[in-house]
Order: sequence, then structure tokens, then C-alpha cells
Amino acid sequence: EADAPIKLLDVGSGHGIVASFILEAFPNAHAIGLDISDAMMDVGYQRMAKFGDRFRYVVGDFADGVLPLEATSEGPFDLVVSARAIHHLPASLMPTMYGSIYENLKPGGAFFNTDTASPENDFLHDLYRKVSRIGRPPRTEPSSRSPEQRAHDNLLHHKEATAVKHQEWLKEAGFASADIFWKKLNLALIGGYKLA
Repeated sequence: EADAPIKLLDVGSGHGIVASFILEAFPNAHAIGLDISDAMMDVGYQRMAKFGDRFRYVVGDFADGVLPLEATSEGPFDLVVSARAIHHLPASLMPTMYGSIYENLKPGGAFFNTDTASPENDFLHDLYRKVSRIGRPPRTEPSSRSPEQRAHDNLLHHKEATAVKHQEWLKEAGFASADIFWKKLNLALIGGYKLA
């Protein structure tokens, strides 16, 4: 319901874009923005000031694949969201992270993550790269990174973090109805629900 008193955790909140959309849509919602970047939070404080005490930052790091105590002490949450943050973890820590998020959700709660979801194989990787360049002007300056560096960053680091694997990790963590709610090339909205 639009007037639901939602308690939200935004993992890797940055300057608060996702939290701001939710707070605008749900006027009785309160959000915690988990982040570690002072520069991002400095911008976020300005953006989020209009929400008053409905939003605040918690400084903490999830680099070890679990939500930090600074954030979990604020829970449990009705909703946990993340956008373009969890992909910084190695694929081996993503299942642990999803388990930590699940543990900090209220029964009936939900988790949604908009993030990188690598293609299943090299054929799709090459196809997505070609499609993403359609309509773009040709590159006029060479990249400062070698093709090997770009391949390592774009393919090898996240090669195991495919959309299907994300869905499997969510189910292993306990999420019911885990799904890929939206996907465009290698970007996906994945998530699930904790049964009441």
C-alpha cells in the first residue's frame, strides 16, 4: 500500500538515487543508506535533505560479503535494495551476501538488486558487446586500458555471476520466488521474497 510504513536498507546507496525514488513513492517509508564513500555521501546529503529524518546514512563496508553490524543493528527491514554495488564483490562472496541480506529481512520482506549479470558464454558476451555499440559514434581515442585488461574486468571477474547463478544463490540463501524480474544485455533486476 502507498501509505505502508516501509523500513528500507539501500546497500551501496551512493548518493541515494534508489532510496529517493522509494521515499517519494511511499511517504511513510524510512530508509538507511549503507555506504562507505565520503564523496558519494556528500552529494547524497544534499539530494536526501528533503526527506528529513526519513533518510540517514550508515557508514559501513560489505567487502567481506556480509552486511556490517552498523546496518544490521537497524533491522530487520521490510525491503533491501541495491543498485550497481554488489557486483564489486567476487562471485564467491555473493551467496554469502545474499544470505546476510535474507537474515536481515522481516518475514514477508523483499530484496531487489539491479546489477551486472554476465552472459552465460563467450558467444553471448561478444554479441552483447556488439549490440551495445550500435548507434554509438566510433571511438576516436584509444582506450588507456589494454584489451586484456578490459577482458579481465568485464568477463573474467564476473564470469561466474550470471543471471542464472544470481537466481541460484538467492534460492540457496532462502529467498522464495527468486527471479530475474528484468534483464537488458548484462544488466538485470534480480531478487526474491522472504516468506511470511
